[in-house]
Amino acid sequence: MTKITLSKTLQTPVQIKQSRLKRDWMDSTYNKHAYQCTPVTTANVSGWEMLLPEDVTVIWNGGNSPAQIISGGVHNGWNFAHSNINGMISFATGWVINTESPYHLWVTGSPNYYVDGASPMTATIPSDWWPDELQTNWIITKINEPVIFKKGEPFIFFTIFDPALMPSADFEVVNRSDFPGLVAERQKYNDLKSRNSIEKPWTWVKGIRTGLNADGDRIGPKYSGLPNLNSPEQ
Repeated sequence: MTKITLSKTLQTPVQIKQSRLKRDWMDSTYNKHAYQCTPVTTANVSGWEMLLPEDVTVIWNGGNSPAQIISGGVHNGWNFAHSNINGMISFATGWVINTESPYHLWVTGSPNYYVDGASPMTATIPSDWWPDELQTNWIITKINEPVIFKKGEPFIFFTIFDPALMPSADFEVVNRSDFPGLVAERQKYNDLKSRNSIEKPWTWVKGIRTGLNADGDRIGPKYSGLPNLNSPEQ
């Protein structure tokens, strides 16, 4: 177990909770088909998100000009949204976040969540000592069109990672054709998927969930469900 320390910089910082499973674009797929994709749904909830306390509408005129806030961005007298350089908008959070070593924070937009006309920047925060309030920036991608960040929607996503693992990663390059048994097995699985799409449209074979191949043999662990993360009491 590791501890994440949250320090308030004001009495009413933004809400933090485990990142949500639901996405509007996933809801709009036929029979909510997108939710059958285990890697996507797992990514959606594998961290924490902060929620906007009020609507914020911004506009950018292009070039080197800053994005302008045309409405919102104030909550209980607190200016949590600020214009920034070169078409960026900054959001304050009211939180300082410190992780225990060796874990660092990975801070970005919520996975598979999109704001029409804006793209989140990504940052990492070192463990143990970082003393400043967490903030984030979004780059506005539309010119001369209002971009709306909606109340209650996520504007920051963060999760933890161990940076020491990456330098120790090594790579081995092989040819799939050198493993004919695996090639045959995956072809059989793809054939099963093709038959399933005809016989049971809009359903998935769900090999990642079961850990089974087309013959019912175990080749991986059975999916244990979405992670259930602790959220701070605020």
